[in-house]
Amino acid sequence: MSLAGVLTIVRHGDRMGFYQSPTSYTAKQTNLTVLGYLQEYRNGVDLRARYLDGNNKIQGIDPVKAEDAQVKVFADAGGEGTVIVDSVNALLQGLYPPFDESITLANGSVVSWGSRAQLIQVETVEPDEEVWLEGYTDCNAWQTRLNNWYASPAFKAKAAEAQPFYNSIKGILGADRPAILQNAWNIFDFLNVEFIHNATLSSQIGQQTVELARYYADYHEAGSFSDPDPKSVGNVAGTAMLAPVLATINQLSNASDPLKWSTMATAYKPFLAFGSLLGVPQLNASVVDYASSLVFEIYNNGSIQALFRNGTVNAIYQPLTLFGQSNTMVSLVMFEEALQRHSLNGLAAWCDKCSTTDARGCDILAALNGTGGAGFAPDTSTYGRHRVSPITAGLIGAFVTLGTMAILFAVLFTARRALGRKRRSAIVGHSGPTAGLELPSRTDGASIHTATSSAQHLVGDNNNI
Repeated sequence: MSLAGVLTIVRHGDRMGFYQSPTSYTAKQTNLTVLGYLQEYRNGVDLRARYLDGNNKIQGIDPVKAEDAQVKVFADAGGEGTVIVDSVNALLQGLYPPFDESITLANGSVVSWGSRAQLIQVETVEPDEEVWLEGYTDCNAWQTRLNNWYASPAFKAKAAEAQPFYNSIKGILGADRPAILQNAWNIFDFLNVEFIHNATLSSQIGQQTVELARYYADYHEAGSFSDPDPKSVGNVAGTAMLAPVLATINQLSNASDPLKWSTMATAYKPFLAFGSLLGVPQLNASVVDYASSLVFEIYNNGSIQALFRNGTVNAIYQPLTLFGQSNTMVSLVMFEEALQRHSLNGLAAWCDKCSTTDARGCDILAALNGTGGAGFAPDTSTYGRHRVSPITAGLIGAFVTLGTMAILFAVLFTARRALGRKRRSAIVGHSGPTAGLELPSRTDGASIHTATSSAQHLVGDNNNI
């Protein structure tokens, strides 16, 4: 049994202050710190030691130079600004360090580049173009669930329990930070950042205050981004990722596919959801530390193993037991069957799950599918298995409009010519102005039948559109 490939899901490193709305989780931008850079660099070094240099080396991967076909990296480029993108770039510098390279030119001279930095491609994922790395953003059903939880007896009881603690630290928090359980994440994040970086406030805050603030933040975030029922929209931060995760694992398990390594860089939220989806309580019990890693090892015998490391202080990657199994190694077939049923395969599925009709391309998709926002036809009618961004959908809509106008122009031009010929029809034997008229087929093989359903009545038939 040999290692065919590895998929890693990683959290960003240490950063400066950060604020998220307690109800919508819209966020303000922040910056990666030098500490955060070093955490992620250490992450890359440790992953390299395990999978590129160690005894469990990935078979067939180039350990010196990162080949584009072998390494694919994605990073959330959402509300936190460049923090996640910068973090994964730091990780990649540890995974593939500089090397010496030289080439000989046609004239015989040698050009050398000592300690050549590796420029590894990172595909940024913009939330307004793709839903999969921030499945909760603009997800109406998720926000409704969150507000209902805030109004529940269980949350109110926890809020009453936490209030004396929050009252005791109002002097540190200041007047602009609501000292209530709904704001638990922002309270903890402020205290934690200041405890690490602010020498004046650090002594006033103290370790015990940070730990208690984290306890309530863990409660708040676990309730916001995970649910015991895998089908619940509370797990949307994870279910939105499942389609690309499963597709990547299929690539890594395919011996004929060159892909050997993939990294998906994100915030802490998907880890909580994956705890429910994978049946691993330790993942959704608390927020993972900076630079945490969830690793999937794919083997050539059709098996997969998941490992987790919380932060970078501990060098051990702990194997996880999945779906209630006793063995940490499970078959790929079982793994895919267990997760595929919860996967949101495309934009239409996400729009339906979230009851969203006016954001992130759902409105455009509804218009393309002729559903008017009341639901979503299978998105394969417009873009097959892949996701469609609002920009792409807008271009599709524009081309469909132009195509419809061209068809109408052709029909009117043909009718006008036919009217001119009508007087001579007895001489030339013409059987009518539209005899044998067929609308042109799409040459790219894509179906535009659903997307143009609202225009078909204008041309009077259902010919090959």
